[in-house]
This record gives sequence, C-alpha cells and structure tokens, in this order.
Amino acid sequence: MVIALSQTAYSQSLDNLLNTVSKTENIEKVKIGRFLMSVGKTFGGVGNMPVARGVHSMEVYDLSGCDSNFKRNLAEQIDKLKDGDGYETLILAKDKGDNVRIMMKKKKDVISDMVILCLSDNDPAIVKFKGKIKEGDIAELVQKYNK
Repeated sequence: MVIALSQTAYSQSLDNLLNTVSKTENIEKVKIGRFLMSVGKTFGGVGNMPVARGVHSMEVYDLSGCDSNFKRNLAEQIDKLKDGDGYETLILAKDKGDNVRIMMKKKKDVISDMVILCLSDNDPAIVKFKGKIKEGDIAELVQKYNK
C-alpha cells in the first residue's frame, strides 16, 4: 500500500495514475472488451443512443474497498492531474465531498478514450471508455438529458 501511495504521488499523467490504481490492493476492476460490448449491443440494444454505439470497451475501477488514506491521496493527485499525453479535461466539478473529473483523448471530432474520475466519500470509482465516439453524439446526449 505504501508503494502504491508513493507511486500515485509521483504520477502526473492520467495513464500513470490508472496504471498505479489498477495495481493497488482492494481495488475491484472489471473490464468489458470489444467482443462482450458487441454482444451486449446486439442483444441489449442501445436504442437511439449513438454515443453507446461508439463505445468499444470499458473498464470500471471500484475504489470503495481502499483505505481512507489512499482515497485522500488519490483525490489530491486527481486535483494535480495535468492535461497531457493526448488527454484534456472536459469537465471538472467539485461539490462538498464529491469530486468529478472527465478527461478525453480525441483526434479531430472523434473521442478515442474517455475517463470519468468520480471521487466521492462513499463510492469512489473510475470508468474508462475506449472507442470512436463523435463529439456531436455526446452533445446530443447532454442536450437530451439537460431538459
């Protein structure tokens, strides 16, 4: 745990942070690859959500089992996280005990990676999406649910 904390403190990039988090004890990680995503889309359908069609895989990191020191250190590192390695911050929101940061990697108007860092007091989690998601599809989704 001490090694993981010191590595997290050292990391400046999102990739380094995710690599460190994935190797930390008491983290539950679920990865849904391209094949399972395509099966889910086929049988579960995505309805009229084009943004979901663009997602090829996803990873979910459940941090609720980690000790409070690790969570606190991770929150500090996410605050210090800098845009780089192709990632840029899309949204940064803080409200009392909740801290949400959404970062993305894109080329032109297509997002290849999107990472949602949710650090709340109760259920901290990180979700990473990979695929080919059009920015317009996300704007449409936001507009739909912003009513």
